[in-house]
Amino acid sequence: MTYRWFIWRRWLLNTLIGGFLIAYYTWPTVSLAAPQEALPKTVTIGELLSIVRDKSPRYAAMRQRLERSRADVVAAGVLPNPRVSYGRYDLISRNNTMYEGNVQQEVTLEVPLLIAGQRGARVAAAEKQVEATEAGIESEFADLIQQVWRLFLEMLVEQRRISVLEQSNADMQHLSAVVEGRAQAGTASQYDVLRATIETKGLQSRLETVRNDLASTVGELGAMLGLPDWKPIPTGDLSPLGIPADAKKLWKEAEQANPDLESARRNELAADANLERARRERWPVPSVLVGSAFTDKPYGNTTFAGFSVELPLFDRGQGGMAKAAAEKQSAILDRQYATARTRGALERAVDQLKLRRESRVQFEQSVMAKLPALKAMGEASYRLGKGTLLELLDASRSRTDTQLTYVELVQAETEAELDVLRTSGLLLKTIDVKAP
Repeated sequence: MTYRWFIWRRWLLNTLIGGFLIAYYTWPTVSLAAPQEALPKTVTIGELLSIVRDKSPRYAAMRQRLERSRADVVAAGVLPNPRVSYGRYDLISRNNTMYEGNVQQEVTLEVPLLIAGQRGARVAAAEKQVEATEAGIESEFADLIQQVWRLFLEMLVEQRRISVLEQSNADMQHLSAVVEGRAQAGTASQYDVLRATIETKGLQSRLETVRNDLASTVGELGAMLGLPDWKPIPTGDLSPLGIPADAKKLWKEAEQANPDLESARRNELAADANLERARRERWPVPSVLVGSAFTDKPYGNTTFAGFSVELPLFDRGQGGMAKAAAEKQSAILDRQYATARTRGALERAVDQLKLRRESRVQFEQSVMAKLPALKAMGEASYRLGKGTLLELLDASRSRTDTQLTYVELVQAETEAELDVLRTSGLLLKTIDVKAP
């Protein structure tokens, strides 16, 4: 009876422990983090770019690099630690020939002295590197803003395409009703009804394709910003920004505001500071030593003072100087290349903007202005029996393609304007979105 009671009690204890462990590891945890502020469902371009700056994990990761650079400034300003050494001499000979007593102990304090200005040069180099890192982040932020703006523009374009195709679909359904009415009256064949039906189905298929493209672009935007669950709806007019295509004036702006050029200039300044730091680091660091030596049995005490310094016979900092000089020369070449590249990119972008703006204006004046008359004339001709169904369908298809072509021309011109704004450094100033 006792043995069975022991087995039952051990089984009960193991069951309770196992149940506790299962409940502990499977119980849902409560997050103490503050809930993220809800993002808006509809956004303008200004609101979207503000969200990129304030709430995007991607931009937060970019900004964190600046904190690492600032930590290097703190590390550069730290003085070297003093060193304490302790030694003990135990007499092993029979006679005391070195000192009186059986044991001598020594305590020495060594303090390095940065007398050649190494600390100031290190701090200055680290601060210049912070400025260079900040300029690089601003350049990356401008690239991110341009990419986001392009996706926003693409979403507006796809919305306009959907609107055009929906209107065309409604027109085709109206046209199909007219054809069916004429077929019932005996003035149109079933072939005409079939052709109108097929044309309507084709438009519906194109409409669904564009809607799928819009959903894909919205998902791409969320993934780019690190906000995959956010599905914003863009609001705004699909129209060119009206950027002036003056290359000389824009280049003057670019010399002052282009983040790529500013990043190259700050990298060159950081390279100069690193070269100065390497010059300072060539000097050896002396150390002041103070200490005491004492014996017991009998007790005796003496003080010690001195200094130590490395003799730069072989290593005189040649490697650090050569590396810093090479980095400076590389920074100079990078700045020159960035200047030439930006000047060429700006001229190309301005030329493209002029051509695309001219194409859009000509198309708008010579083609778009005639669409309402084309629609009215086509339907009137078909109703009066002067035109065939194929001619009417071709006219309807031409109106749709013309409107979609105009949307593509507006998109091309606006993208050219974004290229001009990015190259000239005016992208962030256009809507007053600045990196904090």
